[in-house]
Amino acid sequence: MEKTTAAFEIRPARREDADAIAAMARALSVSDGGRISRFSAEAFLRDGFGDNPAFETMVATAGEAAAGYAVYYWGYDTDSATRGVYLADLYVSERHRRDGVGTALVSGVARRSRDEGGRWIFWSVLKRNKAARKFYRHIAPELRDVLVCAAFGASFDRIADNAK
Repeated sequence: MEKTTAAFEIRPARREDADAIAAMARALSVSDGGRISRFSAEAFLRDGFGDNPAFETMVATAGEAAAGYAVYYWGYDTDSATRGVYLADLYVSERHRRDGVGTALVSGVARRSRDEGGRWIFWSVLKRNKAARKFYRHIAPELRDVLVCAAFGASFDRIADNAK
């Protein structure tokens, strides 16, 4: 499961990684042109560990410092009757970009999925993020016939309020 190269190591995140991962999540939000993420060390600990974690995390370290992270969670595809993972966040610090850290993180997540019976990995990327789209195209093709839809905030509440 752990991959080591001369420059970095990929491993499952631990509780003591909380501050570094929360800081990188804030950097990711800002780099995506959004506002600062509400994801905190407390949220990482609360939602990423315990009896029913909402997500899992891989972290890349270079020496003692965090170089990047990947947050993912499990899903299921009824068409293929297979499980897999949705890669929710992928971030590599600017200092470590183009060193293979991002590719190693995605590979680590895919391997974790496969080791647990998964057969796929899925992610989304902002259309305007040309650098990320170029990176991901080296891993797998963009799907041209799929639209990603989402409900957040008021639209999510409207949908939930309509439940009978």
